[in-house]
Amino acid sequence: MESVIAASSAALITGYLVELVKLAMPDIPPWLVVVVSLCAGIASAFLIAVSVGEALNAAGIATRILEGVGAAAAAAGLTRTMQRADTARLDVTHRPDR
Repeated sequence: MESVIAASSAALITGYLVELVKLAMPDIPPWLVVVVSLCAGIASAFLIAVSVGEALNAAGIATRILEGVGAAAAAAGLTRTMQRADTARLDVTHRPDR
């Protein structure tokens, strides 16, 4: 269960970090967003593990890498969902009168 909580926390942190990078560099290439997301996900998973005193043996390191990749994927999915919701909201509010 701790792994699920850690991965969820890492996804939240990753999402914020990626959005901050995109705000700082609006013309960032999409491939670089993916790289930043993966690095931020893995780094945040490791930071969370260190903050709770997890052992960083081989199994712990592998788990943190997997949590980080999952965090990057979850953050990307959340970003996409939010973009689609914003697009749908704009479409509804800017619909021409009939």
